[in-house]
Amino acid sequence: MSIFTRFTLKSLTQNRTRTAVSIFGVALSVALITAVLTSVVSLTNMLIERTASDEGWWYAEAAGITAEDLERLQNDQEVTDLTVIADMGTISLGEDNSDLFGKYLYAKTWPHDLDASEPLISTPEIVAGRAPEAPGEILLPHPLQNAELAPCGLTTADGGPIEVGSRITLDLGTRTVTNQEDGASVTATAIRGDYINEATQTETHEADLGHIEGTVVGFYRAYGYSSLYSLQGNIAYVYDDGSAVDRAITDDSAATWAGAIFRTANPADAEPLADEIVNVHERTTDGASTVHSSLIRWMGVTPDTAIWNTLYQIAAILAAVVVIAGVSLVYNSFAISVAERTRQFGLLSSLGASRRQLRCTVFTEALIIGGIGIPVGLALGLIGCYVVFGILGEGIAMMAGGAEARVVVSPIALGIAALLGLITLIVSAWIPAVRASHVSALDAIRQVQDVHLSRRARRSQRRAARRGERGSLVRPLGLAGRIFGIPGFIAHKNLTRASSKGRVTVAALAVSVALLITSGSIADVMSYASSTTVDTMEGRDLLLYIDVTGDGADQSLALADGKVDGPGMQDALARIYADVQTVDGATPNGYMTSYVADALIPAGMLNDGIMGLDGSAPLLANGSWYGSVYVNFVDDATWNAYVEELGLDSAEFCDPAHPRAIAVNSYDVNNGETYGNYRPFKDTGSIESLEFADLSGHFVSSIEDDPAGGLRAMYYDDEGNPSYLPYDEAVANAQEIEVGAIAETRPVCVDSSGTLQLILPSSAIGLSANSGYLRASMSFDTGGDAALATDVQEAVEDIAENYPELDITYMNAAQGKLQARLMVTTVNTFIYCFAVITGLIAVANVFNTLANALILRRREFAMLKSIGMGNRAFRRMIAYECASYALRGFVIGFVLAAFASFGLYQSMALSYSTYEFQLPWLQIGASAAIVLVVILVSVAYALARTRAASIVEALRAE
Repeated sequence: MSIFTRFTLKSLTQNRTRTAVSIFGVALSVALITAVLTSVVSLTNMLIERTASDEGWWYAEAAGITAEDLERLQNDQEVTDLTVIADMGTISLGEDNSDLFGKYLYAKTWPHDLDASEPLISTPEIVAGRAPEAPGEILLPHPLQNAELAPCGLTTADGGPIEVGSRITLDLGTRTVTNQEDGASVTATAIRGDYINEATQTETHEADLGHIEGTVVGFYRAYGYSSLYSLQGNIAYVYDDGSAVDRAITDDSAATWAGAIFRTANPADAEPLADEIVNVHERTTDGASTVHSSLIRWMGVTPDTAIWNTLYQIAAILAAVVVIAGVSLVYNSFAISVAERTRQFGLLSSLGASRRQLRCTVFTEALIIGGIGIPVGLALGLIGCYVVFGILGEGIAMMAGGAEARVVVSPIALGIAALLGLITLIVSAWIPAVRASHVSALDAIRQVQDVHLSRRARRSQRRAARRGERGSLVRPLGLAGRIFGIPGFIAHKNLTRASSKGRVTVAALAVSVALLITSGSIADVMSYASSTTVDTMEGRDLLLYIDVTGDGADQSLALADGKVDGPGMQDALARIYADVQTVDGATPNGYMTSYVADALIPAGMLNDGIMGLDGSAPLLANGSWYGSVYVNFVDDATWNAYVEELGLDSAEFCDPAHPRAIAVNSYDVNNGETYGNYRPFKDTGSIESLEFADLSGHFVSSIEDDPAGGLRAMYYDDEGNPSYLPYDEAVANAQEIEVGAIAETRPVCVDSSGTLQLILPSSAIGLSANSGYLRASMSFDTGGDAALATDVQEAVEDIAENYPELDITYMNAAQGKLQARLMVTTVNTFIYCFAVITGLIAVANVFNTLANALILRRREFAMLKSIGMGNRAFRRMIAYECASYALRGFVIGFVLAAFASFGLYQSMALSYSTYEFQLPWLQIGASAAIVLVVILVSVAYALARTRAASIVEALRAE
């Protein structure tokens, strides 16, 4: 061990407080970086695993491949995993069975060649029996279990119901869709879905592809929808004997095809490869491609470029904040240490120490602090992650459907954190090390290295000297001296010295203030982003979409021209809602009937925010606005609770004789590139729901300003040319809807929308006379349990059989909500952890800088006391200095934070068009209070340390 190393160790030992705070600062900086990186890795890994467990590990799919395409995928080194599903033809279930079981089945091969640990495809849930394991075994959709079908393309050998063990025959054929207008025909497959426009198209089915005979070995839960083309539709899975894919690819039938599902070494390469395969200009095979966006977005691959640019820029600002915080804290420690040890460095220089050796002394000190602080920081960061995941583990696991919330320790993340900590130390120590190496022996011993008057102070001194030559015997005290007396005069003289100590203290305070304010800006930004972007659909786990005009309804409530019997439908909804109250495990959220109105809203009710909504036209010349408005009628219980929640007068809003609507005034809109939150309403009033006159089969397209004055209606004539009518002639009837209040929230049962929404009670259904019926809906809360939502759906299906007038479709939303809720939890947890740790760094920075700066001035304080300065005068001097530091530091920190906040605003503006620049005034006030408290604590601690030593001992120590 060299003498300089021993000197460094002795210096660190003698200055325990400064050393401890420096180690603490390094540890906090490394801990913050470690916690951020480990949390990102852990949560991203959890999102990836959860998504993959639900949907499979596939990255992309090319549907409708050729033999050359398959060979290319098999030989491509970038393709790491591949499975192929063959569609061998369509099975007609006949018109007599279509209402209950759909029109068609698609015979496809069961994806049995899958990796057990990371399967490309998440196979459907088998509710009875098992999957096909040998040739001749068939798996059917669960609605067919125990079903007895009318004659169709699926028959049983004994003519009885379909059960596990039944021998069945599947007649394979070709489905053809023909356009009535031009007679053009196309072979329809599961790639394009079952839907046809019966008004303009016809379809036929011919069993021309042979048949498959086999044994039913099980039934799977089928919903008919998948993000994979290869798994679209109701499917009869058969075991592939090894030849099915080749037959589907090489035969002459357009009804048979194969889909390749694969993943690549780099997730970003999967989508271009799939697109390149199916989008060949001269290919004749019908094909399509898709990408597993819900999975690869967590891997950083997404088409949403704007939002990721925003996230990357915010991440860069966060990284800059962390590095600046760490550098500031450690740099201040070294700068104070070097500034106060100039005498020691001068003595070493006079004894022959070279500049390189002096620099090495400071760097050795930095490495010793880093050798302790970096491992401690890594450990603290990991411990913090385990604590946070331990506290939130149950909630995260519940939201993730039982997935384990675990910390993933990444060696790469730890290495990056340690490297950044080391870089922080080197950068922090570099300037003090260079300063120490340039200390002159004579100046260091005389201790004038850090005591130079500024130019302004020297000019004032020269002016005072000239006044003294003219006979003045008393040097003026100046403003500080006149207000605060001799202590203020001395403090002012200390502050006018261009010493590194004063600059370091002000810089420390400035960085701390900037940290505290910036953490508040980050919290505001992330909260706005998560609330605007992510719809967690809280409390809506099972959704029921109810219609009375569809094929599944008996049409008893359907009227002409697509209208419905409003009161009759409300009665049916009330009865079924009363019946579903008995379903165990779920809480009904009420129901809603939605209409769309052609509305004219008078001037003064809307602002320019209306332009941000979906398809909205600008305000008319007279300030009014014409466009579509959703009028949503909710059940009376939901309405009463909504009115009470908003604090409105129930006597005014719950009077059936005088219904008043509540206008929703918060709309989150995504145009595909940017997000925005719009609040178009600025006042209440009455809107007009318009019914247009019969225009001989033509429909009014818009209401616009008439060049002659007033308004006019525009419609297209038989040749497609725009034609116009005066407003009064075009409008046959106007129904007034009074808007009595404006609200930022909606009832739980009302869907979010990018179109204006009015909320009314079901008792006001008469106000829908001029509106067009859309649909009704109902929702249930199952606590986020997707399996329970499935059970509730089955119970509701049984109840719905007693309501033939209602056509109900179901959506289990619980599963799809998991990722959204995990994202919000991730954002909020990150905000709190970041704010707490940056706050600690800021506090440590102020305490370390100010306390050590005062402690290391013991000689100066001792000299002042030796010439008679009392404790009261001493405290006044220190208070003046600290007030000056605090004021300058706060102003500089505020400016720095304003720049950082503006940078965050610029990043947000890339993806959030309505985000407005604002400073976090709450955090600004909190930062001022925190800095004041820390200054008081630091000064109290430092003064206690300086009082502990006697004047003689303090002077002799030098």
